[in-house]
Amino acid sequence: MADPLAPTVPERPRAGGDDDAPAPVARPDDRDDTAAPSLIARAPVADPLERALAKAKAAAALFGDAAAVKVGRYRIIERAGSGGMGVVWSAWDPELNRGVALKLASAGDAVARAWARDEGRALAKLSHPNVVPIYDVFEAPEGVFLVMEMVKGKTLRAAATDGATVDELVRAYRQCGDGLAAAHQAGLIHRDFKPDNAILGADQRVRVLDFGLAHAVDDDETPLVAGTPRYMAPEQQRGEALTAAVDQYALCVALREALVERGAVPAWLEPILTRGAAEVAADRYPSMDALVAALALDPRARWRRRALAGGGVVAVGAVVAAFTVGRSRQAEPPCQGSGALIATAWGGAKRTAANTHLATLKVPYAAESVPRITSALDRYASDWTSIHKSACLAHQHGELSTAAYDRRAACLGRRKASLATIGGLVGAAGADALPGLVIAVSALPDLAQCEDDDALLSPVEPPTEAQAPEAAAIGDLIAAVDVERDAGRIEIATRDADAALARARALGYPPLIARALVARGRIKLAALIDDRGAADFGEATRLALSSGDEALAVESYARAVFAIGTGPNVEDATDGLPLVEAITARIGGKDRFLAALLHHNVGSVELALGHRDAARALYESARRDAVGLTGADAIEMTVALQSLMLVSDDPNQQAELGEALVTSRTVTLGNNHPDTLVARILRAATMPACEPGRQAMREPCEALARLHPSMRIGRECAGEIVWRSAVVGDRAIMEEFVAKALHGAVADDPDPAQLRLRAYRMLPHDPAGAIAAVINRTTPAADAPWYSKRGAIDNLIIVALAQRALGKPEAANAALDRAAQLVDSIASAAPVPAGHRRWAIATLRAAH
Repeated sequence: MADPLAPTVPERPRAGGDDDAPAPVARPDDRDDTAAPSLIARAPVADPLERALAKAKAAAALFGDAAAVKVGRYRIIERAGSGGMGVVWSAWDPELNRGVALKLASAGDAVARAWARDEGRALAKLSHPNVVPIYDVFEAPEGVFLVMEMVKGKTLRAAATDGATVDELVRAYRQCGDGLAAAHQAGLIHRDFKPDNAILGADQRVRVLDFGLAHAVDDDETPLVAGTPRYMAPEQQRGEALTAAVDQYALCVALREALVERGAVPAWLEPILTRGAAEVAADRYPSMDALVAALALDPRARWRRRALAGGGVVAVGAVVAAFTVGRSRQAEPPCQGSGALIATAWGGAKRTAANTHLATLKVPYAAESVPRITSALDRYASDWTSIHKSACLAHQHGELSTAAYDRRAACLGRRKASLATIGGLVGAAGADALPGLVIAVSALPDLAQCEDDDALLSPVEPPTEAQAPEAAAIGDLIAAVDVERDAGRIEIATRDADAALARARALGYPPLIARALVARGRIKLAALIDDRGAADFGEATRLALSSGDEALAVESYARAVFAIGTGPNVEDATDGLPLVEAITARIGGKDRFLAALLHHNVGSVELALGHRDAARALYESARRDAVGLTGADAIEMTVALQSLMLVSDDPNQQAELGEALVTSRTVTLGNNHPDTLVARILRAATMPACEPGRQAMREPCEALARLHPSMRIGRECAGEIVWRSAVVGDRAIMEEFVAKALHGAVADDPDPAQLRLRAYRMLPHDPAGAIAAVINRTTPAADAPWYSKRGAIDNLIIVALAQRALGKPEAANAALDRAAQLVDSIASAAPVPAGHRRWAIATLRAAH
């Protein structure tokens, strides 16, 4: 029997055996061996048991009978293996009537034994088909023992030597990856994986062995250097802090070694193993799950299945996704592994650790957001399990073709990758990240789409066999980018988007390049950086059209329209619109989100050009198109309610739209999410009467400052309250909200809203300075958009207030006269803001 947890010494000598022997344990700073319970100090002494067993065998030979040698309740049969970290015995459990493996984990002092007990208990919590299970941990006079499954089989090194095929080796190492991924989710890094530490059982199931050098994932202490040099990652050999990436490195080195012994590494596997064994940990796969997914992408098998299915067209998303769903646990009952599969993304130890971490976030907003986040993730994981099991059973019963099942499985695999990404973000989130996590959780991809077989079909040509593995990895990275963006992790999302795009270009697969461009462009648009993604969206539109991905072409075009339309070249924003409208009409009801997005963004261009009636009609269309959308689509398209509210001429409709906007965001994001509070502020800002609107704005503005202190209070909120308070002479409220808005602001921020707020701060004690701050922004160009003219009106109101404070009523009235002229010029484009400014001008004239 193989040594399940101990063998850091190889089973037999090999040529050049120094590379197979365990590395010596390095002790930094020449610390004394007794100073800490190091692993080397725990090497047990097995002689007493061995002597007792030898005596028993001798007695049996001489006298025909002898007393059994027992440890605890277990009867020792024979010594089965040994290594530098322990001795393993085959034994019999009389209570459960089964053979077991008994490992003497420690015969050292009290500290070493306690360490061994803790190690055993940690491993006992790790339950996975591809990890040798721990049945019991107990202490006897001889030391601390671990009781494990008796595994009959051969190591993967022996399997490779005995002639295993390439497919068999890849399948075996994928199972190793599944077991190691489960260990990582449980918080353990193996750090000594090698072919000798995995055994292929008679049932063809692989078990990972020897966690004697396991290291906690969250242990920041620099570990002692230990392991087997041939399989140790560079950072591990250097004694640096360890991550789960060291196990990924070891697995890829071991698999390459086995394949080379068979002759050569297949071309489709070469980039996978190269990436998994990259010198720099950050260049490897983002997780062991991602590596296992790549190893499942043998293009030969997939294209064979495609041909057998009659050459059906496969969606590009399905082509680049991992087909591990429901494939790797052949020994389990059919369709019973769904829960275990999704638990690697959210569940078990990962869920427990994340919840424990979230409980430490002692901020007021956590009371609302944390339960929302965890319950949504639990529900998503549960729904995923149900849909996956249903698809599996339908396939088993012949109700779902293999091609259709593979498309569904790929769709579910992408959603699992998204869930795993957000699960990782949740487990490390700070209090400031909670609003973004609420959005990201609410925006997780719709699971119901994985049951729509028609929607999973696409005319896009799949990648070649050589491209498929890397395409799958890039697809996973793009899925992570979308989650990171929604969670507000802009810096991380940008890094991953740049990497995905660079790899997609190197791969030379246009449909994937287009998707990577859209992912990066959306980050730029969300963060309002560079050209807001206009160039990325433009290139993505061209590539998507040439690749036949019409849905992506419409989406990228619509986003380009908004990016360009909110910049200086608004006239160019809708070039090519008739063609895209025709494509959208042909897509029709298959994707109402695309129609909603296009109508809304073109409406924003019309509004920027001053075509208010056309904008209102397009916003109405977008609102109708958005009815019934769910998830991320529904969240994004609440903007249609907001935009329509701002251009409506009907006060009753504005009130209705404002209420719908607040209700939608409350249901989706919660009462006190920043976006919900902003919706309440917008509803108040569009009230026809200014003073009631000012009063209605105060509570959500104050909640925004109280519950989200790291966020600078919204400029729209503060600015509206400030200028309205100044007009009615409520100096206390004006100064209060100026202080809130400018708290933590950059002193020389050139943003026009910030300039106005700084002018209001100077107004009571330095009215001349207030005038100087805004005077250069009171004369907009005749063809300036309405919102630029509105800013000039607001600046003229400051000038009028300051001139009155300086005792210059004529100059004040002159400023109000110019403001009134500008109000008339924007009345048709923005009647509500214009009406509010007319009220302000009339109020100031009446006051003096």
